[in-house]
Amino acid sequence: MDELEQRREWRVTGVVFFGVLTIAILWATMRILWPFLSAIIIGAILVTLTFPLYKRVRARLRGRDTWAAITMLAGITFVLIVPAAILGVLLVYQAKGLIPHLQSMETQKIMQRLDLADRLQWVTKFVPSFDPSKVNPRQLILPVVAKIPAWVAANGGAVIGSVAGAVVGFFLVLLSSFFFYVEGEVILDELAILSPLPERYDRQFASKFKDVIDATFRGQMMTSLAQGVATAIGLAIAGIPAAAFWGGVATILSLLPMVGVAVVWVPATIYLFIAGSTGYAIFLALWGVLIVSTIDNIVRPWAMKGKAQLPAIPLLFAVLGGMEAFGFIGLVIGPLVFSLLMSIIEIYEESFQIGRRKRPPSS
Repeated sequence: MDELEQRREWRVTGVVFFGVLTIAILWATMRILWPFLSAIIIGAILVTLTFPLYKRVRARLRGRDTWAAITMLAGITFVLIVPAAILGVLLVYQAKGLIPHLQSMETQKIMQRLDLADRLQWVTKFVPSFDPSKVNPRQLILPVVAKIPAWVAANGGAVIGSVAGAVVGFFLVLLSSFFFYVEGEVILDELAILSPLPERYDRQFASKFKDVIDATFRGQMMTSLAQGVATAIGLAIAGIPAAAFWGGVATILSLLPMVGVAVVWVPATIYLFIAGSTGYAIFLALWGVLIVSTIDNIVRPWAMKGKAQLPAIPLLFAVLGGMEAFGFIGLVIGPLVFSLLMSIIEIYEESFQIGRRKRPPSS
């Protein structure tokens, strides 16, 4: 088919129809994949982080892609599931000892000695309608503790459903990871063929994507470790038993979306307050709010700054805004969008030979 026949075949109406059809199919595809988008993105992130190791495993297995992918997924499952199972067993063990302790006569005597009505009289100077006598630890805390077994029995189905949903989600992540391990290189080759950009720009975008993934992973690990260490230090100063263990728990919980280290230091603060250690309780509350909770906004941009190639303040906005817009996966999407925006600006400047304006020398 010569060039003239090609032009006749692809008339303007044909091009428009093909474009509309393509957009409709892409929209339908996105609607179908949208419920699984988080699993697909997390799978792509896992594969991006571990693909060099996958290539070495594949070489050891004489180029068998399927078995190499299965080996990698088995390793990832072991690394993620085993610590989570150990943490769950330890938390259940701690909780089994904590509830009887809170229901014991000794704890009730401590609460009786804790005269909150006297200690909160100063609040009435600022809030005249406040009645300190209504703040009774026995009436506020013990009924809640007593209802915990009944709540667990009543909501056991919902808890099991949530666990089952998490298992299904993890299985979908493994499926998407398997697909990207086996077909990832083919997908990249196809994208390079379909891309109308010059090859060097395709490489630049691919490199930017990998750098942002690496930087996000490094930032999350460093932030979780810093928050765990800070939590352990605060608990140790406040005299909480097994501070190092609870610091490790905080490190793991900070990796989970919608959980965070507050699950560790807030109950410890309440425990100190009930036990009559008001000074340590106030210290731990301030430590958690001012130190532990703000580490995320300091360590993460610092740890991500190198490979993400974004200044600290825009990187902070990218992380926070990405999480606000997309949830947990916004940790990756936010910095990735900002980094790709900078790449687009650089490509535009290079292609159209637009020089950056130089600032006048400061006097």
